[in-house]
Amino acid sequence: MDFEIQLPEDITNLMNGGGLPSPEMMNFYVDEKDRIFFIDFEIDQSLIEIERKILQYNRIDKDTPVEQRKPIKLFIYSYGGELDAMFSFIDVVALSKTPVWTINAGIAMSAALVMLLFGQKRFALPHSTALIHSGSGGAQGTFEQSKMAMDYYEKQVVKMREYIMAHSTIDKKTMTKNKAKDWYLDANEQVNFGIVDKICDDVDEFN
Repeated sequence: MDFEIQLPEDITNLMNGGGLPSPEMMNFYVDEKDRIFFIDFEIDQSLIEIERKILQYNRIDKDTPVEQRKPIKLFIYSYGGELDAMFSFIDVVALSKTPVWTINAGIAMSAALVMLLFGQKRFALPHSTALIHSGSGGAQGTFEQSKMAMDYYEKQVVKMREYIMAHSTIDKKTMTKNKAKDWYLDANEQVNFGIVDKICDDVDEFN
């Protein structure tokens, strides 16, 4: 059975007339105040908005000792996406002095898995899944343009694998063994391979 929240008529009229933000935006503003962001979309250039917020929080926290700063929490539920957007994002997270925590909220695949790895604290929900794979890409244009695009993409994939090995306990032999397939990892395997620090079964752990 679906339940619908009925708002008072005067509030509804204000919203329809542009007087108040939509309920979705109101939720976003509440979460933003608490430094909580949900990355529940395909990884693309829209991540730049969260990058701006991370940099803004660092400016706000400039005179606060790092250990006293309120952490930024990223709940990740994504099947992956663009590697360029991912690399830009993890660079900003790596530079952040304000702590960034990452939580696998269900799905962290490909580029989203790399983003999960860059949290200073990393959690997985009990039934979450992670995926490491070679990705997929295509190129259009002349033969030379297509070849250059695929060479560039191959370099990105190699760099992504290196990042995964550098921020987990996955060694080169294990990565090489699994690189040609879709390698799924449940929550326990994410802990065993150092992708996350722990499985979280208590919401207070990241509140």
